[in-house]
Amino acid sequence: MITLFHRPRTRSTRFIFLLEELQAPYQIHIVTTRNRDGSGAVDPANPHPHGKVPAISDDGVIVFESPAIALYLTDRYPRNRIGPLPAQAERGAYLTWLAYYTGVLEPTFMSKFMNVEVPSGTAGWVAVEEAMPFVIQRLSQGP
Repeated sequence: MITLFHRPRTRSTRFIFLLEELQAPYQIHIVTTRNRDGSGAVDPANPHPHGKVPAISDDGVIVFESPAIALYLTDRYPRNRIGPLPAQAERGAYLTWLAYYTGVLEPTFMSKFMNVEVPSGTAGWVAVEEAMPFVIQRLSQGP
């Protein structure tokens, strides 16, 4: 059974929805994490090496970080075809979007919302004004 290490109102919430869609057996283990202001504490029961969420345990197999968890779960529970299987042509785009979202879009949005300048040409992410036309163009091509 999957155990989702979860803190409400965090990115780990997305995996409640994914686990439901996959019809995977799971339980939720609420953990504490540090807060933005530095208060709070890391929960010793949380297997994430930095005490963050999300993290899962699948009968002792620990997986953390959103793209890794999404890939692991959609491969492990392929019944509902949420993620393309390794031999399918759509797999490349699926892997690209998993990595692009967390490696480019999340830092892009956080930079914008926190009013932090994107390092010119040296960061792994780009300004929102550069990312959004690409996202809109790709998403407008189909479902």
